[in-house]
Order: sequence, then C-alpha cells, then structure tokens
Amino acid sequence: MSFQKKSKWFLLAISIIFIGGIVVYKQVYKPHKTTEEIEAVYTGSSEMFIEELQKGFDKWNTKTIELEGTITSVVNNGFILDDFIFCQLRKDARLTKKQQDKITVKGTVIGYDELLNELKLNQCIIK
Repeated sequence: MSFQKKSKWFLLAISIIFIGGIVVYKQVYKPHKTTEEIEAVYTGSSEMFIEELQKGFDKWNTKTIELEGTITSVVNNGFILDDFIFCQLRKDARLTKKQQDKITVKGTVIGYDELLNELKLNQCIIK
C-alpha cells in the first residue's frame, strides 16, 4: 500500500474513534430525568395501589407512580402515607403539610421493607 492509502485509512480510523468517543461521552454524562419529567405508570389512591402490589412487586420496582393518600407520620427526611408507604423527599423538596393532611405524591418505587412492612418511594415530590 502506498503512503497516501495508509494515511487515509489512519485518518478514517481516528475519525471513527473520535466520533465514537463523543457519542459515548454524551450518553454517559447526559443529565438524569427529574421526577417531574418522568411520566407516572400508575396514578391513583394508595389503597388501590396496595391491592395492585399484592399481585406482584417486581413489576413495580423502579417505576414512577403517583399516589393520593393521607400523611400518617412525618419524619426528618420524608413521611409515611396511609401507614404503609414511606416517601423520601428529594433534597430540594420541603414538606409543608402536616399529619392527617390529604396529599398527592409522585415518586419512584425503590423497594419493600419486610421488617417494617413498608413500601419505599424515593425522589418524591408533592403535587
């Protein structure tokens, strides 16, 4: 192969690597969607969601849901909804409601605590 052909192949390979690097960088460092941007896969009352949860937890894990219910307990980083659902607020969110207030909350299901018998929601916002 001549020097010109070798240099063309070399430039083509470098260009492909460079473009691939840019694509990978943009995918890795793209910003995460906020709770407001994610569409809820379930919207309804917390009692109805508990019934849905009995059918199978795995289908709800890591899904964003929107629930209506009553605050039964307030803790420093969140609150408990209807004695069953622990909602951890986002760092920038503030709870202005108090116990026995009815609210609508949107958050991501992160697990079920069998010891406390609580469903855990993360990154919650009050609507």
